[in-house]
Amino acid sequence: MNYNSQKYTVSKVGYIGVAPHRYLDVINNENIDKFKLYYFENEQKNFEAIENLLKRYFPQNSKKFEGFKLPWPNLYTSILNELANHKKKNDSITVSEVFSYFPNAFYKFIRDSICCTDILWVGDNDFDSSFIFATLLGSMGIKYVLSLKETRFNPSVFELEAIKNSQFLIIPHKQYIDFFKQKYSVDLSNKSIFADIDWRSKAAHEILKNSNVDKLSQKDGKTHVVILSGRVVWNKNESRSQGRYYYVPIIKELIQEDFVVHLHTRALLESVDNPVYYEPNPYSQMLSEYPNNFIIEKPLDLNDIENYKILMKYDLGLLNSGIGGKDEFQEFEKINIPNRFYEYLFANVIPISPTGILEYMELNFNNKVIFFKDAGELKNICSNLNPKSYEFEKYFDDFVQIMLSKACQLI
Repeated sequence: MNYNSQKYTVSKVGYIGVAPHRYLDVINNENIDKFKLYYFENEQKNFEAIENLLKRYFPQNSKKFEGFKLPWPNLYTSILNELANHKKKNDSITVSEVFSYFPNAFYKFIRDSICCTDILWVGDNDFDSSFIFATLLGSMGIKYVLSLKETRFNPSVFELEAIKNSQFLIIPHKQYIDFFKQKYSVDLSNKSIFADIDWRSKAAHEILKNSNVDKLSQKDGKTHVVILSGRVVWNKNESRSQGRYYYVPIIKELIQEDFVVHLHTRALLESVDNPVYYEPNPYSQMLSEYPNNFIIEKPLDLNDIENYKILMKYDLGLLNSGIGGKDEFQEFEKINIPNRFYEYLFANVIPISPTGILEYMELNFNNKVIFFKDAGELKNICSNLNPKSYEFEKYFDDFVQIMLSKACQLI
């Protein structure tokens, strides 16, 4: 079957995440007749961002889009906690036991609404609870497509069940197959296709491509580096990311070579384990010590695509802190393509990274990222840059086309 001649209803269950404008490419796809988004209750803001973008830029396609808020993951966690309160101290609780307490109305909604689709798509990572929902679908014998990106080397029952029960798996590249072979002793090569959930919207790129934004470097002759991060910590022993959000050493190193560093973050904390802010801290001290070379900017809300024009002012975008974590985290970092890589390219900002962390990218993206051993080397490289060499190539529209091409073979 040639999917180019078909019209499909596509339903997505799970995480919206950053850059909700990606889903404009789903809605605008000419082969998609209807896109139904079943989003989790903590993502109301991201869902509204999609609605607002659609009304503003593509009102003619508004009828193709429907959204439904799911009581998830609170339904699962509340029943789990209730069962735990009635168990003896050392008694275990099985997943099937939790599922058995779900109200009949919820099961009916899954069968009568969520399943009424040509393609049921679930995703995307190990901590957003979408894999628990996929496990529930598998227990009901419901077929679905699974997209997956962020993971850890620690085994997860829900992740494994979600992978095993999926019709096919959408992962960023082939190294994930080796990763999961080591992690679970499973070979996913026959059920995997390759596309990155973090590719940015073609529709949004068309809206912004003619933006005339001057670089800050044109005004002062200095190279401006942006750090775009959801959170930043000053305790490098933070448990989940293990140093990835500890930017103190790399900022100091860049400042010493006269780069101007701009930090955009929603949360500046001691650590995720101890989420408090107080002064003095290393970042506030750098503000005082280097007022002309370090700026803590306002959080950048890229749900509004017009705010990409702020990001466009910078020359370089830092992908990571250069600090590796423990083995279970570092194994993932080796194959990871950070989300902010696509964010920077989308805004015509050249991605940069210290060497030795993003191994897959160093081998396969060295023409799209400047990898450097130290800030001195980076400064030398920047003296002879061609920004046009670092351009956007893949869009979320490509992700949709790849998914549809595979799915039509199974319908």
